[in-house]
Amino acid sequence: MSDSTPSLAARFLKRLSDAIFEHRSWFLYPQLVLSVVCLGYTFLSLGFNTDRDSLVGADKPYHALFQKFRKEFPVQDDLVVVIESEDFEKNRQFTERLGAYLEAETNLLTGVFYRKDLSMLGNKALLFASTNDLIPLRNQLIAFAPVIRQFTDGTNLVALFNEVNRQFRTAGKNTNSQAQGQQLVKALPAFNRIISDATDSLRRVGNPPSPGVTSLFDGGRNAEQQMYVTMADGHMFLIVAKAKSDQVDSQAIAKIRELITKTQSEVPGLNVGLTGEPVLELDEMRQSQEDSTLATILSLIAVALIFVYGYHETGRPLKATFCLLVGLTYSVGFTTLVVGHLNILTITFFPILIGLAIDFGVHLITRYEEELRRGRTEREALEKAMVNTGVGIFTGAFTTAGAFFAMAFTDFQGIREMGIICGGGMLASLVPMMTLLPVLLLRGQQNTIDHEKGTELVEEEEEGKDRRARLEQIWLRRPVIVSVVILGLTAWAWVRSQSVSFDYNLLHMQSDGLPSVLFQDKLIRSSSRSVLYGAVVASSKQEALSFQAQLEKLSSVSMVDSIVPMLSEDTQPKIPLIKEIRSLLESIHLAPIDTAPANLRELNQTLFSLHGYLSLAVGLTEKEEPEIHKVLSTLRTEVGTLLAEMRLGDPVRVASRLGLFQRALLEDVRKTFGLLQTQVVQSSLTEADLPQEIRERFVGISGKYLLQVYPKKNIWDRSAQEEFVQQLRSILPTVTGTPVQLLEYTTLLKNSFIEAAYYSLAAISIMIFVHFRRLSCLPLALVPVFLGAIWMTGIMGKFGIPFNPANIMTLPLLVGIGVTNGIHILNRYAEENNPSILARSTGKAVLISGLTTIAGFGSLIIAKHRGIASLGTIMAVGVATCMFVALTFLPALLNLLERMGWSLKKNPV
Repeated sequence: MSDSTPSLAARFLKRLSDAIFEHRSWFLYPQLVLSVVCLGYTFLSLGFNTDRDSLVGADKPYHALFQKFRKEFPVQDDLVVVIESEDFEKNRQFTERLGAYLEAETNLLTGVFYRKDLSMLGNKALLFASTNDLIPLRNQLIAFAPVIRQFTDGTNLVALFNEVNRQFRTAGKNTNSQAQGQQLVKALPAFNRIISDATDSLRRVGNPPSPGVTSLFDGGRNAEQQMYVTMADGHMFLIVAKAKSDQVDSQAIAKIRELITKTQSEVPGLNVGLTGEPVLELDEMRQSQEDSTLATILSLIAVALIFVYGYHETGRPLKATFCLLVGLTYSVGFTTLVVGHLNILTITFFPILIGLAIDFGVHLITRYEEELRRGRTEREALEKAMVNTGVGIFTGAFTTAGAFFAMAFTDFQGIREMGIICGGGMLASLVPMMTLLPVLLLRGQQNTIDHEKGTELVEEEEEGKDRRARLEQIWLRRPVIVSVVILGLTAWAWVRSQSVSFDYNLLHMQSDGLPSVLFQDKLIRSSSRSVLYGAVVASSKQEALSFQAQLEKLSSVSMVDSIVPMLSEDTQPKIPLIKEIRSLLESIHLAPIDTAPANLRELNQTLFSLHGYLSLAVGLTEKEEPEIHKVLSTLRTEVGTLLAEMRLGDPVRVASRLGLFQRALLEDVRKTFGLLQTQVVQSSLTEADLPQEIRERFVGISGKYLLQVYPKKNIWDRSAQEEFVQQLRSILPTVTGTPVQLLEYTTLLKNSFIEAAYYSLAAISIMIFVHFRRLSCLPLALVPVFLGAIWMTGIMGKFGIPFNPANIMTLPLLVGIGVTNGIHILNRYAEENNPSILARSTGKAVLISGLTTIAGFGSLIIAKHRGIASLGTIMAVGVATCMFVALTFLPALLNLLERMGWSLKKNPV
């Protein structure tokens, strides 16, 4: 380096110091106004992007395929309500009630699906059914024809049970009545179900659902379970819905949660939650916002307290904290202007900047205070601090910002945004620290105290320096021993670091107690079928059938969903069965439903009579027909319970509730049999015959066909993910879908952060060389980074902490942060050619700034989002290891080099 001419940075800082001293208001009021403007602009314009896919960038081939797929099939991702309890009937009640509420929200939701009934497929439902399903249906209609007529002829519960009573009265009198009696016995479980649900309707609020048409047939629990989307042997019911569009995703999710709460007041005692990709992304972003906000507050408090404790005063630390806040407003204004939004990665930039940008103030105040106490005037002290220390601050700031900006050259959109936001934020925060803070430092009583009690304060500081100097002599006097110990620890850390893995599972990053994550985990554990699927798009039916045949042979594939087999099936064999089913129902008359409240007097009389007939039948069947006896006894108990509930309840409410129940029951009956009566027959099916919800899901806007390929194993596990995607690509390289996105997303994220670390290292190396103009300074400045990083990964290996898609951000961050310590120490060494750093203000500043940075990142440890918490943990450890190496090994190494004749001189100022 030249010894005669001050550097360009030193000359600039000298002029800036003079301008600040002479024109203080120029640097004060405009910045306060600009800060308010930035806040207002951010409040009005900054958005939050919850879409994980937008982090990738549209220039990636696989992402372009996914976007093309989403344009062809623009339906939204599933929102999945999970209803869980040991009580099947409670699950069904909740599902029916919530399903009805969701179907009414047509402005927000579409494709609500929870019950596999005829109404979904309309008057062509039987054409979509298999022959194996049509034959049992026909047989049931033949067997239960008299019972069906009772339901379709009845206009209310009174008429229905009057007919039941009539059959009890006439049972056994003639051959015909005996046959009807046998039909009646078969129907007893159905009547039991109806009575039970009628009683339930009196005990709950809200609109009671119909028991379902399955209650008319002796299909048993399995048949009824097949009517719903269930898991875990009926202990878990699902309701699937979709938001109308991306724009109403958050509103749709909020409305579903509101309706879940409402339904829980009607059917309490169940475990109910909402999950699905949109919910996970929204909850993850909201949790990240909460975590980041709390971490920002905690880091501000911690940084201020460390600053105050380290300097035994409040004035200057609080001034630096105020300037930090101003810098943060500039940063968010810059973010809003350049990027326009925050995402799951960039939401953490607030505590990051707090921990980093306060360092500027720490170093500036430390040097300014030192010069004042040595008797220099305010102007001289400010100039010394601005120029001598300011050059190091500038270099450190631009070096760290350069490390961040280097991230903008990666292939991952989210990382690019992170680099731009944090790099710009560093430079934006530098402005008030180097302009507004000096103005504030020139004001205040502390300057007078430093002048008046300079000698006394210097003596106190010297005592502190002596303590630090005595500590520092431990490694300065024994540089060889220290080097051996440090290298030994490094070797140990290197060995331990080899066990550090990378956890690709995004679910492991999310909050442990987040309901959407808990219910997603339950779905994964409760079903062999994933809720995520690979998407294969075929241009024709023949191509779709060919793909499906190949895909179903893959070992990693559980099943393939497609409507093409149904559209390609020959319906001719079904036509005779459908015609027979229609003929069986032709004579059924669908009587109008009584919409008035139930007539309690008549219903009470009818049920009382039924109870009597049942009591008589129970006595007659006790010995000879035990099975029938058991069914009759159960029904009698249910009738008695309903009569008791009717007597005890408010008559008006009871009449109203039973009126609602009978209307729901009979409307369901009429809708079902009305559809069966109007079933059409045709030789083939087309896309136009499909219900809109199914057509939108499986037929694209240009007529292409979607095959949903479900994995056999847990798709969140990396090995299962790789196997599944590789096998699908062996059939069709252009396969897409969420599993493909997850695989490519996490791979790109990991590689991009590693790439960003190399870019940061290259950018920093250039800036270090430009600053010191000595090639030998480059490895010295990077010593804290390399050794600190190895120690950090060694500690991770020791405690079994893996890298993940969130904390992998540590790599480029640590490069930028760790090198700053080396720059400040080399800068001070160049000024005085004395390896004793800790005993000087620079060592104190490095220590305090290191602690504040640790506090900034450490505040993230309290985050509920496990990814953010792990980022805070690893970064706090990494900053601590880099700081320790910088304050111990680097000075010892400088001392060793000095003994060998090496020196470093700095330009005069």
